[in-house]
Amino acid sequence: MLYFALSFVLLLLDQASKQYMSSILPLCQPGYCQSIEILPIFKFTVVHNEGAAFSFLSDAGGWQRWLLVTISIVVSAFVAGWLYRVYRQEKLLALALAFILGGALGNLVDRALLGYVVDF
Repeated sequence: MLYFALSFVLLLLDQASKQYMSSILPLCQPGYCQSIEILPIFKFTVVHNEGAAFSFLSDAGGWQRWLLVTISIVVSAFVAGWLYRVYRQEKLLALALAFILGGALGNLVDRALLGYVVDF
């Protein structure tokens, strides 16, 4: 199905963009962050997020990794099921869900393999 293929391509692009940004920018450390300025108010900076949104639970000691992996799997399965149910009738919703699924799977791969999500 086209929308699941799109999600897979987006997963690959997500991983490639994270690898590329990590190769050209050093990891942001307390007291020093090197950035690429796109606009005066828009910069790329590489960080490793061990928690959830806005680093929630990032200092929890490690147990949060597998909790967040489990939550990511459940949510990704829900989004995939929703996408499967609507792709024939609601093309715009299906497109949005394909993008969400691709990003969620990209973050899931990071968290499961690396223990953190690469953000930039």
